Amino acid sequence: MGGKTRLLTAVALSAAMLAIAGCNEQEQGRVLYHDKGVYQGEPDSPLADETVDTLRQRALNQRG
Repeated sequence: MGGKTRLLTAVALSAAMLAIAGCNEQEQGRVLYHDKGVYQGEPDSPLADETVDTLRQRALNQRG
């Protein structure tokens, strides 16, 4: 019976380690329930005026 007890202990410890490893700090506080049609992420940072001008110019070039 000593072998079965050791095996059971090893399996229990392995399961506990996997459960603890699954608690990734980066995933804490994330949105778990989503509202349809509502963006719940962080707002985007505004673009610099120069970047906006460059994008406008590229769009005009693609227009033909």
